[in-house]
Amino acid sequence: MIGSFDALPHDKPYPGLQRRAFDSAGATVTEYRFEPGASFPVHRHPQEQITLIAEGEVEMTIDGRVSQLRAGDWSVVAPEVEHGITAGPEGARILAIVVPRRAGPDAITVVE
Repeated sequence: MIGSFDALPHDKPYPGLQRRAFDSAGATVTEYRFEPGASFPVHRHPQEQITLIAEGEVEMTIDGRVSQLRAGDWSVVAPEVEHGITAGPEGARILAIVVPRRAGPDAITVVE
């Protein structure tokens, strides 16, 4: 399988956030583009998530702890652990790899 994120359709799950994704046999790979200050709310899901910061800076909350990450940094979130992310003042682009693959892009539980 070979492709390009730019060729994939995108949606806007939250204000200021663009999402493009594809599935392999074992993982879901998603590119998120954040406008400055945009957020993906704190949520959890039954899969492990590896997050790679490709561009910009983000504030990532994992299990109630907040970390500042910038381009080149990464995180690993275990299944069912609450996590969320907010872009810095220049926006951000991240890749999220979810293993095993997600049942659908909205198969998460947002924590209120």
